[in-house]
Amino acid sequence: MEDLRFFDAHCYVGRYKTFRAGSFYTTEDLLDQMAYYGISEALVTHAMSREHHPMDGNAAVMEEIKKSPNLHAAWALLPAASGEMPPPRELIPQMISQQVKAAKLFYGSYTFTISDWCIGELLEVLEEHRVPVFLDPDRELDTWEADRFDWDAVDSLCRAHPALPVILSEARFRSSNRMLYQLLGKHANLHIELSGYWAHHAVEFIAREFGAQRLMFGTRMPVRDPACAIGQVAYADISEKDKKLIAGDNLRKLLAEVK
Repeated sequence: MEDLRFFDAHCYVGRYKTFRAGSFYTTEDLLDQMAYYGISEALVTHAMSREHHPMDGNAAVMEEIKKSPNLHAAWALLPAASGEMPPPRELIPQMISQQVKAAKLFYGSYTFTISDWCIGELLEVLEEHRVPVFLDPDRELDTWEADRFDWDAVDSLCRAHPALPVILSEARFRSSNRMLYQLLGKHANLHIELSGYWAHHAVEFIAREFGAQRLMFGTRMPVRDPACAIGQVAYADISEKDKKLIAGDNLRKLLAEVK
């Protein structure tokens, strides 16, 4: 498995609300878990960015990633009109100048919509810079909610912003495969992060029908054990080349294309 060079697309540092006995929250503990499970790199968001306010969490994660060159920051963003963040044409270049090349939209936590009337101004600038955007509809970090995506809204977003890499990241994809497959067939810019997506031979089906480049390894550490996500990739009935893409090279490619 060392050859797969896992790059975790979905993990957190910092205290979160529903901390459980036996879990962890420090960056040092995350690095220990990565070493134990053979995860080479991680895209990290601070729990404050999800549960308190993005500006506070985004600043905090920049301090945490200094502890290892294998950690890369992802910032949580908000719609422009509230004035809580700089205007997108200021914010996104600032973000990229600090080597932050991925954005998270926790629109379930912060109660906004992914329709263009709400976040179109932000998405337009992210698209210009090819910044990968992770869409997360869940209201909580540590949750087992399922099937919260509005698929009409996802369809409209992908259609309106075809050059924007869009990654779906949900606590549990459960009963939405038919709609998901329709959208994968329609939109080449749509991807799935695997921490909440497990179904019988789903990885094999998507890799065969739509291409392994549409899938992205993620764990949702520290609220989930990474073994499930690792097993989905390592033991999938697909080629070694496709395993390497899903394990980390797809994410590396998207981050390298940010301009």
